Amino acid sequence: MKKLYRDRWDKKLAGVCGGLGQYLKIDSTIIRLLMILLCLFTGIIPLVIIYIIAWVLMPLGPKTYIQYQCKKLFRSTHNRKIAGICGGIAEMIHTDATMIRIATLVIMILTGVLPLCITYCVGIIIIPERLKNF
Repeated sequence: MKKLYRDRWDKKLAGVCGGLGQYLKIDSTIIRLLMILLCLFTGIIPLVIIYIIAWVLMPLGPKTYIQYQCKKLFRSTHNRKIAGICGGIAEMIHTDATMIRIATLVIMILTGVLPLCITYCVGIIIIPERLKNF
């Protein structure tokens, strides 16, 4: 049976997003970006309270490192217009980067420019760039 716990090794604050990523077999960077986007749409306070409650309720994971298999999100080094985020998403899901860029612009227009711009800027900071050797 799978157990939900805070990840000791894949964490930025408390390991909640790392634990959720491991439980759902999704890259924790994607969970972090979704959390930031939801935080902006809900007025910050509700999601911060939920995060703190999850921090308190979720037990800390095992002391040994557990590698889980999932597709990792990286910023693209060769298919980039601004920072390589759309190119990286396209590489991860094996699609054309232009479609991702168009979808991003449509979502930005429909939801307001500021939340997605902030999420994109945070993504530049937290999404690692793919090493050129791989």
